[in-house]
Amino acid sequence: MITDSMSPLSAKSNNKQKFSPYALPDYLVKHYWWAYLSPLGVNFFDHGFMVNRILWGNYHAIAQDAVNVIVSQSAQKVAGISSAYGEFYPNLAQQRQVDNLYLFDIAPIQIKQMQKKIPRHIIEKKCQLFVGDAEHIALTKQSVDTSVLFFLLHELPKAVRGNVLAQAIGITKAGGRLVIADYAQFKGTHLFHRNKLFRTIFESVEPFLANFWGCDLLSEIKEQANVQRRTIKLTHEQYYFDGFYRLLELTIE
Repeated sequence: MITDSMSPLSAKSNNKQKFSPYALPDYLVKHYWWAYLSPLGVNFFDHGFMVNRILWGNYHAIAQDAVNVIVSQSAQKVAGISSAYGEFYPNLAQQRQVDNLYLFDIAPIQIKQMQKKIPRHIIEKKCQLFVGDAEHIALTKQSVDTSVLFFLLHELPKAVRGNVLAQAIGITKAGGRLVIADYAQFKGTHLFHRNKLFRTIFESVEPFLANFWGCDLLSEIKEQANVQRRTIKLTHEQYYFDGFYRLLELTIE
């Protein structure tokens, strides 16, 4: 199920980890080093209360609802594509409906941080944590039941976003699911959409958000599925903060 291009980091590794040969992406180093690569940034931002402030008080609700959607099915193999700050993945890993959790991130510091948050016995029992590129996920095609993209897509350039979606679809079994939590599409009705100052602040901190706001995400997902001769059906959609964020569940055939 796991290919040779990535090496898992487990709680048993005693710091003798083998890291992925992939270099850190330019967009990550240039735009997000302060949040995801700097030890000071990791220690500052990786707290549930901090993520909740960043998401204007909506983090806990979105994270819990995402877990609830995922665990609506049992005996699952779940792929988490990129780590996420806060307690979303540690909570998900401890759910009895999740048999295996494969968690990927290109930054070793993020995987090491996740090792601190998931209880050791849970990691040893059912987690494999990988340093690896979301554009080249080292899992066998159609090998997991659920793929998760938790507030990742808005941080990616358009071409990278397409590649990551293709990978997420490719590793998911027929009848499996793609679960996405992220910003909702720009409609121009929310206060933060209408106010130029707010838009400028958001787009200066998140340089790829404007493009993500303007994209038709469902069409992009269906386009990537069509390339693989697969079909996508939206099975659950939930909005938060007056339509500013959303949670999607899509079934893949």
